[in-house]
Amino acid sequence: MKNNTSSVIFTLILIVIVGFVMSPTSTQSRILKSFETLFNLKEGSILRSYETLESNSKNGTKGEKINHSQEAKDYFKEIVLKDEWGNTYKTPFKWKRDIKIFVHGYCPDYMMLELDDIVKDLNDLIGPINLKVVSKKDEANHFIYFGSGSGFKKSYPIINEKNLINASGYFEIHPKNAYLYVDMIKTENDAKAQRSILREELTQSLGLCNDSWKYPNSMFYQGWSNNTEFSDLDEEIIQMLYNE
Repeated sequence: MKNNTSSVIFTLILIVIVGFVMSPTSTQSRILKSFETLFNLKEGSILRSYETLESNSKNGTKGEKINHSQEAKDYFKEIVLKDEWGNTYKTPFKWKRDIKIFVHGYCPDYMMLELDDIVKDLNDLIGPINLKVVSKKDEANHFIYFGSGSGFKKSYPIINEKNLINASGYFEIHPKNAYLYVDMIKTENDAKAQRSILREELTQSLGLCNDSWKYPNSMFYQGWSNNTEFSDLDEEIIQMLYNE
């Protein structure tokens, strides 16, 4: 009887562990924070330890050469070495300093929570730099506006206004800053679409500037989609850009 009980307990523990590992990163973060609160541990202690362990398992040990599939290499060239306007680049663009994000406009709670999840997901993937949301505009180098195209243009006259005409989301990279917006008017009450656009524009502003028709489940899919998570291929090319 004792052996049967132990077997059941072991099976249940294994199911819980597998469920945790397979869950979205945002869910993992909430669970780990709950454990910190339950056991009165220092905020972020378990979370940081898990992130380090996960990062090491994903990226391999320092100096280890990672072999990528031809599919990943081809997708990297399409998304990173080209842009939406038909330009091709010999070397990829990537930020070499931390990304500090200031948000303004119409900012419903679900969009701010989504932004936190996106930042968490990107920080899990990217090693050399860190992304964070800041409360003061003068601290930021990434500026996100939630509202209308006209409101975005008014806030940032440097933006190329003609590119906003049919856009539900948009980003522009400048030498020291990036400017992004999600059109909350055109998307009306479609919260999932707004969240998807935010994830796409923020990720593209990191140097993954092109769209593609190849993979409907990719965050960089050219057609309309409501993807709110990175595909495995998305994650791989993000890591290829920043971690290698």
